[in-house]
Amino acid sequence: MAGVMEQRKAADLYHRLKVMSCPSLEGVYLTEPQNMYDLLCTPSAHRLDILEWICTRIYPPLQDQFSSLKESQVEIKIKEMVRLGFELLLCSSDDLDLIKGLASPQKQLSFIGQLMDIIQNPGTLASNLTAEPVAVGTDKTFVNCVRENEELLKDLFSSSRFQATLYPECTPWPSDLKPILLSGEPIHKRTSQANNDVMSESLEALQKISASLQALKEECVFLKSSVPGSDTILQTLRLALTDLYQLIAAFTQVYENEFQDHCGHLAPQLSPSGPLFQSVHHSLSICSKELEAIAQFTETSENLAGVVRKREQSKNSWGGSRFTTLYEKIKELKQNYEAFQGSLQE
Repeated sequence: MAGVMEQRKAADLYHRLKVMSCPSLEGVYLTEPQNMYDLLCTPSAHRLDILEWICTRIYPPLQDQFSSLKESQVEIKIKEMVRLGFELLLCSSDDLDLIKGLASPQKQLSFIGQLMDIIQNPGTLASNLTAEPVAVGTDKTFVNCVRENEELLKDLFSSSRFQATLYPECTPWPSDLKPILLSGEPIHKRTSQANNDVMSESLEALQKISASLQALKEECVFLKSSVPGSDTILQTLRLALTDLYQLIAAFTQVYENEFQDHCGHLAPQLSPSGPLFQSVHHSLSICSKELEAIAQFTETSENLAGVVRKREQSKNSWGGSRFTTLYEKIKELKQNYEAFQGSLQE
């Protein structure tokens, strides 16, 4: 049995299909929400026919393609419907279980509902969607979000700055050569021995970097042009290197202008009272332990006094028939002893 929410959503989709005059539902009259839920969420040929009709309403060229297929070529139809859902940003490219009816009921009902929303909003859907699936916010409809994303991508790829970033005119130079390039002074006028040494070291460093990059390029098979998609990889790598250089240059400028003065400060001096605090803490710990010992001794003494007092006040037979306290028994024994001593003296 399906949940109440799933049954209500399935009944709503069923009635919407009836209003849209779905040919697969002609002659079908269901009254129970459970039966409507079973129709839309249980694998069956009838359910595939409904999805096929919805997909052809969204993308009519699929009708000619499906009509040319045989009845045994159901897998091809399923793959085409999955591809359409992927291009519409509704599912992944390998989500075959969603079309077959093996996915979770919530996912199936949501997928069918979004397809029907597209049918009921004609003219707002982009004709060619190749972006990756994204999550649509609750405050925007699916179609509006797709349209905004497509316009954003068009503006981005048509921007001259983006094209200049993908295809830079020259490879960014190291930061130590940037002042030399910006100065505009011819190289042959730099007669200083120090500048010549800097240039020699820079050229040697550039040669080593060039040799390392060449060796790395030989090791990286994906950089070769024979590999499909190598142009995209090279553009991505070039863009990443450009961003990295810009970040390093920005950090260097901020460090030289803002951080460098603060980095030369002396380390803070620690307080010389640290050992004194440790000594006071140790003395306080010993005092606390002594107070605990005195408290335990006092408690033990009170308990012992209580036991003695209870022993003195309790009455026992002391070997006789009369019950008396210990004090009275000692007093009686003392009187008997004194009487015995008096009788001996007489």
